[in-house]
Amino acid sequence: MTADSPPVTVRVRRRWNTPELAELSIDKLWDLRFRDDPGGVCRALPRGFLFAYVWCDNLPSGALGHVCRSDPPAPHELLVCILPTDNSSDVYEVLRANARG
Repeated sequence: MTADSPPVTVRVRRRWNTPELAELSIDKLWDLRFRDDPGGVCRALPRGFLFAYVWCDNLPSGALGHVCRSDPPAPHELLVCILPTDNSSDVYEVLRANARG
């Protein structure tokens, strides 16, 4: 990648089955992993999906239905889902290769 090339971006969702997408720089993601446990009060996932964390202030305001509250104070981490259908195969393969689990 050269200094003139645009940053590599990735499209993310809050959940695998929600339609809303946000696009951000790939270097804003951390702790990439495959999960089949949704956590919280959501139903079980039908299969393992690639997830990562991102700081909420790296997303556009209101993106993915997120509105910051005072507790926990902003910025805070959000778990996002990365689907192969939302991203180029090159981007997804780089992320998948760096994922745990």
